[in-house]
Amino acid sequence: MKELVNLSEVEKIIGYKFKTRKILQTALTHSSYSNEHRVESNERLEFLGDAVIEFIITEKLYKEFKGKEGDLSKVRALVVSEKPLSEAIDKLGLDKYLIKGVGESRNTTQSKAIKCDMFEAVCGAIYLDGGIDEVKKFFTLAVGDIIENLRVNGYVDDPKTKLQEMLKQAKIVYSTTKSGADHMPVYKTSVFINDVKMGTGTGSNKRSAEENAASMAINNLKKV
Repeated sequence: MKELVNLSEVEKIIGYKFKTRKILQTALTHSSYSNEHRVESNERLEFLGDAVIEFIITEKLYKEFKGKEGDLSKVRALVVSEKPLSEAIDKLGLDKYLIKGVGESRNTTQSKAIKCDMFEAVCGAIYLDGGIDEVKKFFTLAVGDIIENLRVNGYVDDPKTKLQEMLKQAKIVYSTTKSGADHMPVYKTSVFINDVKMGTGTGSNKRSAEENAASMAINNLKKV
């Protein structure tokens, strides 16, 4: 097999040596190159890797995080979303090893979506070649700091839930009014904590207005 990029360097970065290097090269092959040269792209490995990643993070959260199903689902969604997985590719410096077609090569930077797909494909490749435990090692190397940060600093990103957790014994009431035309409504919310107004917020729907009000209340409480 002709190596299109330095696969030894990639193996060193990800911490895994492939028995079948062709699988790794496929994981690095973008569809633009595949279409031009009639070779397999990383899309099928991406599909597999997505499922493997979801299993790994689900198992890890079940074993290591306390919380209800809804909270754990939020954490999982945060970790396996486009932003952290694309940032993991940046952190490891793997983006420069993506095998692209001529047209895509004109782009000097990769989109988050492409880098996220690349991450998933690499996980799928490692799984095929070495099994689930090797993927777990790579996953911990790549995004372990994100998971640990969520554990230490909290993992609820909904301001209303954050406010409720900060003040578990407090009486929190949201009061919302609606104005504007039906096709372009404006909602304004005030949040009261033990009958004291602590924040206001506006939004195009009731939920966003309440979340903005809760965010202001959290900031105000930090100043006290």
